[in-house]
Amino acid sequence: MPETITLAPVKRIEGHGRVSLFLGDDGTVRDAHFDVIEFRGFEKMLEGRMVWEAPLITSRVCGVCPVSHHLAAVKAVDALYGVEIPRTARLLRELLHLGSFSQDHALHFFFLAGPDFLTGDGTGSRDLLGVVEGRPDLARRAIALRRAGQHIVEVVGGRTSHPVTAIPGGMSKGITAEERTDLAEHIANMLPDALAAAELARETTLRLLERYPDFSARPVPYMAQMADGRFDVYEGTIRVLGPSGDIIETFPATAYADHIAERVLPGSYANAPYLTSLGEEAGSYRVGPLARLNIAEEMPGRHAADLLADFRETLGRPVHAVLAYHWARMIELVASIERMGELLGDDEIVSAKVRVPVQRGVAGVGTAAIEAPRGTLIHSYEADEVGKIVRANLIVATTHNVTSLDRAVLDAVGGTTRERALSDDTVRRMELGIRAHDPCLSCATHEIGRMPLVVDLVDSEGRVLGTKEAV
Repeated sequence: MPETITLAPVKRIEGHGRVSLFLGDDGTVRDAHFDVIEFRGFEKMLEGRMVWEAPLITSRVCGVCPVSHHLAAVKAVDALYGVEIPRTARLLRELLHLGSFSQDHALHFFFLAGPDFLTGDGTGSRDLLGVVEGRPDLARRAIALRRAGQHIVEVVGGRTSHPVTAIPGGMSKGITAEERTDLAEHIANMLPDALAAAELARETTLRLLERYPDFSARPVPYMAQMADGRFDVYEGTIRVLGPSGDIIETFPATAYADHIAERVLPGSYANAPYLTSLGEEAGSYRVGPLARLNIAEEMPGRHAADLLADFRETLGRPVHAVLAYHWARMIELVASIERMGELLGDDEIVSAKVRVPVQRGVAGVGTAAIEAPRGTLIHSYEADEVGKIVRANLIVATTHNVTSLDRAVLDAVGGTTRERALSDDTVRRMELGIRAHDPCLSCATHEIGRMPLVVDLVDSEGRVLGTKEAV
């Protein structure tokens, strides 16, 4: 009979996943997989619905990054109907997205990943309370950044979560001069906290890299959407950076299917995308903050530009260590805040011209991408002549990173014995690698209720020898 071992809980991931560790005949771990074990089904749910409903439906995919899905969907519908939205709508959509970016990055760094490295060696209270009790100064900064980001989303998006204002053709409403002043004050107050967070991320990243110098740092390709090489989370062209640091592919989001394929993973509802030009083995890649900073040639704002220069001077370019995601994420936080300041400094942002009419009645395909907090998010819809969706495809950031998550787990545990594989120290190392990616399994899958991470240890005969489940 399989043996079940219950260990201390694994917390602070977004969603329900399982790590499977496979033993070889010699009793040591030879392979590992980060499996997503719920069925999501949103693509099938969209079939039969009207395409202009997609921005509202898909914002319910996730409570963590609903703005990203809302905007990716509306961009895809705009593309389907060939709509050129007003410039004011473009400014407001980007402002909405960056407000979401800032609160999401603050949440992950301080409260989800932070307990691993912000309160000592992580052996104490490794959760939100550990940060609040051990570093109340950091908790105050995090809460202030989250609150300000949510306020921006509420003003521009109409709600603090699951926004409603981005519609095909633009925005359903603009912002007033008074709201512009209010938002500018919030953004100005965010910058000092963000700069302090970036410095803290620098210190903690260097400490982690000193402790785990070779952990999950193999050279891989990176992918992100950039506007002429400039950091831009709303629009641009998808770029792929090769392992050596050269751009090896560029393509518009509409051509994603010509460059990206997905292989089915046994035991997982998440597929593993890869670049068709490189094949299944060499073509897996990373997305997210580390990818964007590896690819970007220019950052918005003086502070973000200086931080990126220091990042590269310290770690090189490209940076391959997954633990550097934390530092990259906080540099993006600063960049997001500085860019929001630029947007609000544009007088056209308070213009009343926020939408244009949309001529429906044409069948076709609409595809668009956006840079979500965790990486490139692709939405593609095919609709008939009455606007009914006949096919939908979503590739979310965590799906792009599935292979990198597998490798991070294997790097933490590969070659260890059964007893060592389930030890607290090894499990913590696995958690470090997983949380560095900030996986959002709510996007990649669907589960109502508990959201644990389960670790299974399987011998060479396929028998489960040990299980660790967190509630």
